[in-house]
Amino acid sequence: MHKFFVYASLAVFLTGAFFAASVRPAWAQDLAAISPGDASTPVRVENMPAFLDTGLATKKADFTRFARSRAKSLDRNHCQARSRMQITQQPDGSYLARFHAIDMDSIVTNVRRSKSKTVPFVGVMRFCELVMEAKADSPDACRAAEFTAVTVIPNRQIFSYKKGSWQ
Repeated sequence: MHKFFVYASLAVFLTGAFFAASVRPAWAQDLAAISPGDASTPVRVENMPAFLDTGLATKKADFTRFARSRAKSLDRNHCQARSRMQITQQPDGSYLARFHAIDMDSIVTNVRRSKSKTVPFVGVMRFCELVMEAKADSPDACRAAEFTAVTVIPNRQIFSYKKGSWQ
């Protein structure tokens, strides 16, 4: 007897849902007639979504490697790098050491396709340059002291991909 009531209520529920589904408002029928996507527009490189563009993803990975090596080179060759730090004597007799360093953790890269036929990709590298300072009683103690960042200088460099390399 218990099963009968369960089956009967289920049958009433399903037939009620069936009749309710057949009586839809007009706007619901219009929405059901719209198909997803526009098959008349072919997918090309110009209108391809970024997540499907494997060529762009490959160039972004390539540019990220290039940007990190470029930043290391800039850090080494900076005119005020750690190897060429400025040490000045202060009026109180102490010494102040200062140098510039590139924060490797702040490097952010972005690559996009260009409309040019000779330059298919453009890459932007953003990074922060830190001005580091330390105070001590002697110049040798300054070199061994713990440096702290006193200024952050934001930088942005734009590169183009030409003839198989980033320039």
